[in-house]
Amino acid sequence: MKIIDRAFRLQLITIILGIGLGGAARAQQWVNPHYDAHHLDYRDLGFPSQNLIPADNSMITALLAHSNGLVYGATSGRQQSYLFLYNRYINKVRPLGKIGAEQGVHHALLEGPDGSVYIGTGLNVLSPVRLSGKFPVEYEGVEKQLWKDIKKPYENYAGGRLFRYDPKAGDSRRYTNDDFCPLTDLGVPVKGNTIYAMAWSADRRLIYGITYPDAHFFSFDIETKKVRDYGEFLAKRVYNGPERHWRSIPRALWCDEKTGMIYTSGDNGWLVRFDPGAGKFSLTTMRLPGEYWESLRSMDYPVIEGFARDEKGSLFAGTNDGVLVRIDLDSQKLRALGKPRVQRRMRAISAGLDGKIYMLCGETDMMCKLYSYDPEGEGGFHDLGILAVDRSPYYAKRAYRFDAMAVGVDGTLFIGESDRRGKLFLHLPVSEPFPGFMNPTNAAVERMRLETPAIIPEAL
Repeated sequence: MKIIDRAFRLQLITIILGIGLGGAARAQQWVNPHYDAHHLDYRDLGFPSQNLIPADNSMITALLAHSNGLVYGATSGRQQSYLFLYNRYINKVRPLGKIGAEQGVHHALLEGPDGSVYIGTGLNVLSPVRLSGKFPVEYEGVEKQLWKDIKKPYENYAGGRLFRYDPKAGDSRRYTNDDFCPLTDLGVPVKGNTIYAMAWSADRRLIYGITYPDAHFFSFDIETKKVRDYGEFLAKRVYNGPERHWRSIPRALWCDEKTGMIYTSGDNGWLVRFDPGAGKFSLTTMRLPGEYWESLRSMDYPVIEGFARDEKGSLFAGTNDGVLVRIDLDSQKLRALGKPRVQRRMRAISAGLDGKIYMLCGETDMMCKLYSYDPEGEGGFHDLGILAVDRSPYYAKRAYRFDAMAVGVDGTLFIGESDRRGKLFLHLPVSEPFPGFMNPTNAAVERMRLETPAIIPEAL
């Protein structure tokens, strides 16, 4: 009996070790083979059991690379929005406290001329909308009822607020999860709306903004504290998606410093420009590429997700269809450069210090991937793959959804995860993938196959 018991115990130990090692091996296979793994890492939003921004309130939805060398970020959540910073000198994220009683900050962080951080808040736009299951379709129509469902959370909402944060006064303090960030409240620009995007005027005296869901365009004078609401700048309500429960409104603004004009996308995918002197929008001759489906009498059209300008002055933009475009404001011409991924949405776009354009692509229910585009190269996109970090046995994470990106002073890409336990990812770009990836030799193929057998296709 003792011999049988011993044999059974040895067999059981072997099975347990096999399961554990097999799980570890499977985890290892998720490391991205498209570049050396040590070029990607992540940071928690604080210290566990001390000041870690809690789950469900840690979805990173805005990032700002500040001229002081730090990176500031804001979260959205079910109950509360938080401000935080990444300090490159200590290599850690430090929470800066609650942003008032606000739930979200969406692409609305700006550095002011004096180094202050301006924050535009609102409801958490990532929260799912409760859609009506039963309604009189023959009278209301699907789109009319969808608009009612989208507007419902805003019925008694006062409106997103503008805040000012002073890094010189606030960065040195220590915060717990119950502490509020020291902010100056600048008021509500547009009642009943979330601040959806912001940009500076050419003289950096005015903040221009877009609101959701009513698509109002406004300006805020940082000296006089006066707000001017120019009203709705979109005549149509469309739901082009891929999130069908969102109204399609552009998520970015761009100021042409030469002319002072403010650019974004308007009705039917045409780019529009706001003239501060005339105080109104005008139509340009530039139109975003997309599937307009005129034959099906659809009202859909694409919108701009984000802008990025490289060091040579070229302006790029990404659309909700996932297309990269180059915009020449001088000649008023737009050129489509292609679509890096079959899935829709270019969730974030930034210009790297290495001359490349970096893009986060992917839909909400699918895994995001990172891509780069070299304007000076032969064209085409470089697939940097999924964002998976493996520092086992210490920590590991495979992330799915992202909504913000910024480039630090040393060229590091800071990428904000927008899931319920959001982390700040760091990607250090390299001039080329590891040797042998794009044009592998037989030896390189064998090495990659041995190291990542589940990922490297047999075609190699």
